[in-house]
Amino acid sequence: MKPRIIAVLGAMAFLPALTPALASESTHPAIGDTSVFATAPFPGHLFGVAVDHSRIYISTSRGDFFASPTTGGQLNSAGERVFAYDKAGHLVDTTYIATMPNSDMGLFGLALDGNPTPTHKLYVADMNGRILRLSLGRDATAPEVFAQAPPPFSGLGWHASMWNDLVFDKAGNLFMTDDKPRLWRVTPDGQASIWFTDPRLAGLFVIAGGPLGGRIDPSGKYLYFTITVSAAYPFEAVVYRLPLVDHPAASDLQLVHRFPVVANQPLPQATGLAFAESGNLYVSLIGPNQIAVLDPAGNEIRRISSPLFDSPWGLAFMGKSLLVTNADIQPVETPANWKVLKVFVGESGLPLNRPKTSDEEDD
Repeated sequence: MKPRIIAVLGAMAFLPALTPALASESTHPAIGDTSVFATAPFPGHLFGVAVDHSRIYISTSRGDFFASPTTGGQLNSAGERVFAYDKAGHLVDTTYIATMPNSDMGLFGLALDGNPTPTHKLYVADMNGRILRLSLGRDATAPEVFAQAPPPFSGLGWHASMWNDLVFDKAGNLFMTDDKPRLWRVTPDGQASIWFTDPRLAGLFVIAGGPLGGRIDPSGKYLYFTITVSAAYPFEAVVYRLPLVDHPAASDLQLVHRFPVVANQPLPQATGLAFAESGNLYVSLIGPNQIAVLDPAGNEIRRISSPLFDSPWGLAFMGKSLLVTNADIQPVETPANWKVLKVFVGESGLPLNRPKTSDEEDD
């Protein structure tokens, strides 16, 4: 999604914020030390991030749903990209993703399966209501459509169903956040169905603000997800969780944390999520340009800030650092900020589920 920072209400005077300078030159970095891991070329606007064994994958979202001459927006006519970097941050491969006709929405979530080469796959959320699949092995092929929103959600692109983030459970189902507001489950054969919907998932705005980031917790029993700008708690960002059961009920929805509006500070709009092995949950917040850290009970224990942050969006662990994508969603594009940042957090990430998919073939 290419939402706008709704309002900047004043000076950047953040309470419990940890504000490091750039990465320390010391061999012992401090929590929050931030450096540039990689730089991206056109089309920029980095959203999703996934860490593989020897590669880092980044998705782009240049499409802007405020596409008109008066707002400076753009249709997505130049296509999107999935960039592949090595562990040193060097760009080694680029996959072009043709956008749907007249698309003004791009790519976000990325998920890797556990297949060996040559059947290893990367799953990519296209926010126009489909999941693409890329082969990463030596027999790499063009991106294919793995799943898409069924009728009546398939006719109007992201206006009907906007698939944002995606995460595998252990059985190989993909869980998808949808801004409209719904959560979907996609079975290993690519069949998509609505898994949960509730008015409390609605965003404050008709076309934006609902479920965005999603991750499964260390117990493997819950899906955690963000509401970017909540209607139930107006102008606040919210984290909820649901048990991973076949048919969750409304009573199963649990509030994990609310990010309240604070006078004279930008709105704390929540985007991506990443769990540490400890159970701490990292939440990216555009607007204030920060990463919030919640303990396993949902209490905020830290904020990480950096002058390098420009709409921090996707989060993924690499060692004891977080890789953070800069979405650059300001009204004016800033190519100098098309960066993947590396933020030292002092703890290791929770390994994501990477099931072997049905397309695995015997070598």
